[in-house]
Amino acid sequence: MVDSGPEGGANGRQGAARDHRGAPTAQGTARQALNSRRTPCFNPGALHLVIGAGEFLGDHVSRALAAEAPVIELRADVDDETLADAIKSVEVVHICAQTWSPASRLKNRREPPELLRRIVEAARRAGVRRLVHVSTIDVYGPDHGGKITEKSKLKPTHPYERLKLYEETWLADAAPALEVVVLRPARIFGRGEDWMLPNLMRAIARGRVWVPGGGRVMQTFIAAEDVGRACLAAADRGRPGKIYLVGGFDATWRDLLESSARAAGIGAEIVNVRALAAETTAPRGEDVWPNVLAVDVMGKAHLFDDSVSRRELTWSPSVGSFEQAMPHMASWLSELPGVEPYGRAEEATSPPTR
Repeated sequence: MVDSGPEGGANGRQGAARDHRGAPTAQGTARQALNSRRTPCFNPGALHLVIGAGEFLGDHVSRALAAEAPVIELRADVDDETLADAIKSVEVVHICAQTWSPASRLKNRREPPELLRRIVEAARRAGVRRLVHVSTIDVYGPDHGGKITEKSKLKPTHPYERLKLYEETWLADAAPALEVVVLRPARIFGRGEDWMLPNLMRAIARGRVWVPGGGRVMQTFIAAEDVGRACLAAADRGRPGKIYLVGGFDATWRDLLESSARAAGIGAEIVNVRALAAETTAPRGEDVWPNVLAVDVMGKAHLFDDSVSRRELTWSPSVGSFEQAMPHMASWLSELPGVEPYGRAEEATSPPTR
């Protein structure tokens, strides 16, 4: 069930989800809107449910939504009873949980993640109006010459890319009675990201980071908090059945590493790594870093045009550079396992011959 406990109120939690014994659970909490600093919600009274609390993206989306509307948060491992109780009065469900890990060795399959199936079934029974599903730009695959738009050809190559695309198509077929809106964000960065930046920062702390192409390939990035703002816009103004690209700004991985190194108080040499080189040295059965997907993510251009979402959703990102985000990320970067700030921050460099 969802109720208001002693912590409820304008500055506390409201409607914490509880288990079948009536005890508060870590699987569900609610945040009440505090102000309307950003794009106003057309229906500020609508209750939003975020699936993926406690994860990198889910937490950022929850905070962004909570600035405008009441929000309930549930972890991806929520049990059926808690999910059914929490979803009863919900109008919009935001699916932000990590259903597949890009860091793991994955195999292609033609069945949806169990979590998606359970969410759709619970939403049907509860009469939820809309599902906002956060997918990924990776469904387009790594090989595109120009800027990607919603009409660009889908060319997924890696299992992760194919699995994420299958999620989208399965949702469209499995939930015809629900208004499904899909967001495909650019490369997401921010405090708490748990795949790319932590691995790169550990290498920086050791004095040298190897990046495909020296990290000079231009890509489109988006701050995690702006994905949350896009979710709110999609909940209000997205067209049912529509897919939207959402981005922030164009930059390089080198730009991100230089900003992150300065923020953490460390310096490093950024050099080029040959594609697939890590595959030859990884212990059998262990996750590879960088794996083939990570090499393509960092080493190939991923630029896209999100003018459709900006026009139809009437939204725009609030973060326009890595430097703008660093004050919020600095303490997290410096406390990452294997990262120990030392001395004065040095500017990251790349030898001209590499």
